Amino acid sequence: MRLIDRYFLQQVFVPFVFFTLILTCVIWLAQSLRVIDLIVNNGQSARILIDFAVPLLPRVLSIVLPIAALAGVIFTLNRLLIESELVVVYATGQGRLSSIRAVIIFGVLVSLIMAVVILVLMPIGSQVVKTRTAEVRADIAASLIQDGRFMHPAPGVTVYIRQANGPEDMRGLLVSDGRDPDEDIIMHAKRGVLTDTPSGPRLVMFEGQAQRIDTRTGALSLLQFEKLTYDLSAFGSDPAERSRRPSEMFFYELINPGPELEDNVRSRFLSEGHGQLSSPLYGFAVTIVVAAIMLGAQFSRRGYIWRILIAAIVGVSLRVSGLVLENMVKGDGWLWPALYVPPILGSLIALWYLSRGRFRAIPQDGPATVAA
Repeated sequence: MRLIDRYFLQQVFVPFVFFTLILTCVIWLAQSLRVIDLIVNNGQSARILIDFAVPLLPRVLSIVLPIAALAGVIFTLNRLLIESELVVVYATGQGRLSSIRAVIIFGVLVSLIMAVVILVLMPIGSQVVKTRTAEVRADIAASLIQDGRFMHPAPGVTVYIRQANGPEDMRGLLVSDGRDPDEDIIMHAKRGVLTDTPSGPRLVMFEGQAQRIDTRTGALSLLQFEKLTYDLSAFGSDPAERSRRPSEMFFYELINPGPELEDNVRSRFLSEGHGQLSSPLYGFAVTIVVAAIMLGAQFSRRGYIWRILIAAIVGVSLRVSGLVLENMVKGDGWLWPALYVPPILGSLIALWYLSRGRFRAIPQDGPATVAA
């Protein structure tokens, strides 16, 4: 690699890393806040937040990396133009494409990083998040054992515990079960214990009373009990029995869906799989398109604010077009080739445009001119 290429590569990597860290922190925090409601409502500790936040990082990086690459290239090329460092390179007779060889290498590296993140890390992270979500929702003990709160594990069911000292010591229990439209059952007990059995969790109540109200006749039945067991297995789910979603699968599983799947499911699998394969291409496409816009005109002493704005808008629009196409292809998975059109076409046009530009020699009797 040429010395000038190593220098330019270093110049573009520093702002890229900076923008990646800043944007990752902001978006990661916003994504992590979405799971706080799940954690709080199910009575989980704050430590569980880490189990959810870390697997979300690959998805955040898949969003951040092309944006950070766009910002890094714009920042670097704008500085090189303002400080006339590119003038020195062009004065040697190199064309635009040859002079920004480092930017092309940078775009390839960004695409490779995105490929690892999207094709490997993101499905693994999605699997972890979905599994932990199912485990949290299946944790009946954590969701019910909360002091002084009316909990609703299922529609028509209310559980209240006045004092909870753990699953083995609960005081002042009230359970209202109105799932049956023909009767309402209200149970209250002095103390209770939550136990796990081979057939599911059970709430064992001691020294209490059960009231049964027939909603058709209004008749009231009372039952005094020393010990009563209430089945909670219907309110939980087995995390091992849940079905995998397309976001949890690797691309080779998605692009070869089985013939037994329904057409709408096959379309969703194909769009997800080719969406994973096409997304890394935007790392290179955004980089080279932005570079073409930044270097697409002559030098200016008035600055490059309009060129920066146009480069940012076009780069973001290019990535957004890919997201729009992914949503469109979900309705018809056989349109998956359209997912590759924006990044490939954008890259080819930008490379062709950059290959046409070259600084001309300085004339002996006049000022230097620059080819567009």
